[in-house]
Amino acid sequence: MDVSYHEATETAQVEAVPLAHLSVEAGHLYLDDFADGDRVITRQLEQAAPWLEAADKRTRKRFGRNARISTCLLIDDYTPPSSAGDPPKPSEVVDIVTAAAEQAGFKIDYLAREDGCAVACERPYSGPRDQSRLADIVDGLIVEEAAVGANGSRPPTAQTGWLSNGQRSPTVAVAMDAPGWRPPEEFGEFRHSVFVDVELWSLDESRADLERVYSCSLLTAVWQLLRLGLLRNAGRAVATPYRFGQGEGFPDLWTQLPTITQLTPNAAPFAAYQTLSLLPPHYRAAEHAVEIIIDHLKFDEAVLKQTADRARGEATPIMLPDNPARRTSHLFFDDIHVTHND
Repeated sequence: MDVSYHEATETAQVEAVPLAHLSVEAGHLYLDDFADGDRVITRQLEQAAPWLEAADKRTRKRFGRNARISTCLLIDDYTPPSSAGDPPKPSEVVDIVTAAAEQAGFKIDYLAREDGCAVACERPYSGPRDQSRLADIVDGLIVEEAAVGANGSRPPTAQTGWLSNGQRSPTVAVAMDAPGWRPPEEFGEFRHSVFVDVELWSLDESRADLERVYSCSLLTAVWQLLRLGLLRNAGRAVATPYRFGQGEGFPDLWTQLPTITQLTPNAAPFAAYQTLSLLPPHYRAAEHAVEIIIDHLKFDEAVLKQTADRARGEATPIMLPDNPARRTSHLFFDDIHVTHND
């Protein structure tokens, strides 16, 4: 008798990804931040450490001592460095991050690069055939809400690169034709609006092909969706973490590094049912924009169902919210310093 085995998700042709209970982002740094050695990263990880410890205790209280918790750090190699000289090499940053985390009392399991959230690669020195244009994929999932009374004077998001969480104030071509002023209005507002207009991308007019320059908001949305395990390319998992083998050196160029590099052996999965980002306060606006972007995405129902089914099948069952944005959480720690007089 012939016996064949099929994955439960095979009919939907959606590749599954490993999932932890919690993914903790311990920082989001620019390459310029390493111009002064380890000072910035050491301070940030020291500030994040007590909150990570609290999150660890809370998660293990909910899911048991074997709860799966992973940590990650995002390096912005998409924004060109402003400091003079060459940016630090990936190996140098890994050494600084590893030492700073150890000094703060924990480990960084995964190092990710922001440019890899625009175009992902899973192995070192990947060519175009091994890459996934993640920012384009997420941009293509956006479904813009139709504003009441829209007259077509404002082009759609696909043309402008701007996405709002409500109805903008009306615009007119001639000032004399202007109607009475009407304020912008948030969709589904409660008594008062908090209206936000998010820039997703701009065009590089210095190039003949007018290449898109993606905003921090869109790339951070890609980053959050990777951490939630919700992105696929034609059903295939994307930006799966890469672990360098013993004796395998890091590339010298950031563009040659995988999108996500696993730094510690036996780490819990990179993606998780819930994410927590421990960040300085100046990231608030971008993270608010990320929530708006995710609210406007039409996800593959097979991916959502796959994740929800797996969550319910955990030893401690988890009921995931319908809106993936509600699976993300943030803690913006203060930037106040206390001086001590000897």
